[in-house]
Amino acid sequence: MRGVADHDRGYGELDHDDIGAVAEERWLDIQRRGFAPRGEDPIVDLVVALHVRRLIGEGPGYDEADAVVSQLLAETGVSRGDAEAADLVTNVCDVISFEFCFEAPGRREVRGYRLELDGEGRVGVDPWPFAASELRGLVAGFEADGYPGRLVPVVAPFYVHGESL
Repeated sequence: MRGVADHDRGYGELDHDDIGAVAEERWLDIQRRGFAPRGEDPIVDLVVALHVRRLIGEGPGYDEADAVVSQLLAETGVSRGDAEAADLVTNVCDVISFEFCFEAPGRREVRGYRLELDGEGRVGVDPWPFAASELRGLVAGFEADGYPGRLVPVVAPFYVHGESL
């Protein structure tokens, strides 16, 4: 769970680096901070490194990230298959959290998982990949207007379930 929650830990708490608009070297620096092991929990480090390696793809930084993944696989004793399965769940969660921020209805497919968001906090996932029968909670953030110079906190409820909306 913590690995999924920390999957973008290379970014600062008040991130203002626009996706797709940040210079490549800046983006790689952020990703390197993300996949660098922190040593607190090697499983968390592995989940994060897998996520970042996937984001980097075959481009610059991939070999560095892959070396960290290999080191962490050996250190943790996690099989490559189990690690890739965990990364798939991280990918599903990452796409949900990314799409959730737009507060708009949408549909996406992530490697065989269909995601449907109503723009008001309800998310359908099919097939259902999680152990719990549903997920409910709160997301804390800031209003987009004026961010990061003007920080107006917002809290939005979410409900994730295994049915279409």
